[in-house]
Amino acid sequence: MRPFMFSLNPPRHPLARLALGLAGLVLLGMFTAFGLIVAAAVVLGYAVRRLLLGLRGVPPGATRPVDPNVIEGEFSVVEKTRHTLHRH
Repeated sequence: MRPFMFSLNPPRHPLARLALGLAGLVLLGMFTAFGLIVAAAVVLGYAVRRLLLGLRGVPPGATRPVDPNVIEGEFSVVEKTRHTLHRH
Protein backbone atom coordinates (compact mmCIF):
# COMPACT_ATOMS: atom_id res chain seq x y z
CA MET A 1 0.00 0.00 0.00
CA ARG A 2 1.34 3.41 -0.99
CA PRO A 3 1.28 6.19 1.63
CA PHE A 4 -0.72 9.29 0.75
CA MET A 5 1.44 11.93 -0.91
CA PHE A 6 0.13 15.20 -2.20
CA SER A 7 0.82 15.83 -5.84
CA LEU A 8 -0.77 18.57 -7.89
CA ASN A 9 -1.49 17.71 -11.48
CA PRO A 10 -2.79 20.64 -13.49
CA PRO A 11 -6.03 19.97 -15.35
CA ARG A 12 -5.82 18.96 -18.99
CA HIS A 13 -8.60 21.16 -20.28
CA PRO A 14 -7.31 24.59 -21.40
CA LEU A 15 -10.25 26.48 -19.89
CA ALA A 16 -9.80 24.69 -16.58
CA ARG A 17 -6.10 25.62 -16.63
CA LEU A 18 -7.03 29.23 -17.34
CA ALA A 19 -9.56 29.24 -14.50
CA LEU A 20 -6.99 27.76 -12.10
CA GLY A 21 -4.41 30.36 -13.14
CA LEU A 22 -6.88 33.19 -12.69
CA ALA A 23 -7.89 31.84 -9.28
CA GLY A 24 -4.22 31.84 -8.30
CA LEU A 25 -3.79 35.42 -9.45
CA VAL A 26 -6.90 36.50 -7.53
CA LEU A 27 -5.58 34.78 -4.40
CA LEU A 28 -2.18 36.43 -4.85
CA GLY A 29 -3.88 39.81 -5.26
CA MET A 30 -5.93 39.27 -2.11
CA PHE A 31 -2.83 38.43 -0.07
CA THR A 32 -1.04 41.48 -1.47
CA ALA A 33 -3.97 43.76 -0.62
CA PHE A 34 -4.15 42.31 2.89
CA GLY A 35 -0.43 42.89 3.39
CA LEU A 36 -0.71 46.48 2.19
CA ILE A 37 -3.66 47.11 4.53
CA VAL A 38 -1.71 45.73 7.50
CA ALA A 39 1.35 47.81 6.58
CA ALA A 40 -0.79 50.95 6.24
CA ALA A 41 -2.36 50.29 9.66
CA VAL A 42 1.08 49.95 11.26
CA VAL A 43 2.36 53.15 9.64
CA LEU A 44 -0.83 54.99 10.60
CA GLY A 45 -0.55 53.78 14.20
CA TYR A 46 3.05 54.95 14.38
CA ALA A 47 2.13 58.35 12.92
CA VAL A 48 -0.75 58.81 15.39
CA ARG A 49 1.50 57.85 18.32
CA ARG A 50 4.18 60.27 17.20
CA LEU A 51 1.59 63.03 16.69
CA LEU A 52 0.13 62.50 20.16
CA LEU A 53 3.56 62.52 21.77
CA GLY A 54 4.40 65.67 19.83
CA LEU A 55 1.23 67.40 21.06
CA ARG A 56 2.16 66.51 24.64
CA GLY A 57 5.53 68.20 24.18
CA VAL A 58 7.61 65.05 24.38
CA PRO A 59 10.50 65.28 21.91
CA PRO A 60 10.77 62.28 19.58
CA GLY A 61 13.05 59.57 20.87
CA ALA A 62 13.38 60.99 24.38
CA THR A 63 11.35 58.95 26.83
CA ARG A 64 13.43 59.74 29.94
CA PRO A 65 16.08 62.25 30.95
CA VAL A 66 19.54 61.43 29.68
CA ASP A 67 22.57 61.91 31.95
CA PRO A 68 25.69 62.46 29.80
CA ASN A 69 27.85 60.93 32.58
CA VAL A 70 26.06 57.57 32.41
CA ILE A 71 26.93 54.90 29.89
CA GLU A 72 24.20 52.31 29.59
CA GLY A 73 24.95 48.73 28.73
CA GLU A 74 25.02 45.16 29.90
CA PHE A 75 27.95 43.47 31.53
CA SER A 76 28.86 40.15 33.01
CA VAL A 77 31.44 39.40 35.67
CA VAL A 78 34.20 37.08 34.55
CA GLU A 79 35.90 35.43 37.49
CA LYS A 80 39.54 34.45 37.36
CA THR A 81 40.20 30.72 37.28
CA ARG A 82 42.85 28.93 39.35
CA HIS A 83 45.02 28.64 36.27
CA THR A 84 45.21 32.39 35.77
CA LEU A 85 45.60 33.12 39.51
CA HIS A 86 48.88 31.20 39.77
CA ARG A 87 50.48 32.84 36.76
CA HIS A 88 52.93 35.64 37.47
